[in-house]
Amino acid sequence: MLPYQNKLKPDFSFDARRTLFQNRWVLVGGLKFGVQYKRIHRVGIGVYFLNTRIFDDDVEFILEANKIEYDFGYSTLYYDRVLYFDKKWEVGSMLHLGGGKIKTYYENEFNPNERNTGPELNFSVAEFVAYGEYNLLYWLGLSAGLGYRQVFGLKYDLGGDFSSAIFVINLRLNLIKLARSYFDESVKNEF
Repeated sequence: MLPYQNKLKPDFSFDARRTLFQNRWVLVGGLKFGVQYKRIHRVGIGVYFLNTRIFDDDVEFILEANKIEYDFGYSTLYYDRVLYFDKKWEVGSMLHLGGGKIKTYYENEFNPNERNTGPELNFSVAEFVAYGEYNLLYWLGLSAGLGYRQVFGLKYDLGGDFSSAIFVINLRLNLIKLARSYFDESVKNEF
């Protein structure tokens, strides 16, 4: 390890995930922020939200609904372990543990233009992702990975619908490194 790699550094990234819901692809967006230690350990908080509307025609728990709409969000604590890195490439794995809430909505049977609010459902989540990252610039990295999300504790047998394989695209910004390079050109060679 080089001396600058032993420092505690901020970790921030935009995190987009494609995931399956009842054999349909949906998009989940998120943000991760935390710290990096000794260049190979990253810990922090991830916040995720649904970017796609999800509808379900097979509704059993709201009897007056023929179709239900889901909206969900969750927060996690994450640990990212870098297994290999050089100036341009990085390979690693990541574990997320957390929980969230699924909100449900359904059409009012007397007024189709009105939406009724159904029950809110709490759940726990665990995700594992293996990824590879390429540093496009010294302060900007793009990564892609594959993993799996397991949802626990949901009522009404919905855990299987929300547990799924995931495809991750991550844009890592190191704005502090960019700002530091303005005053010290050698920062551009750090990795």
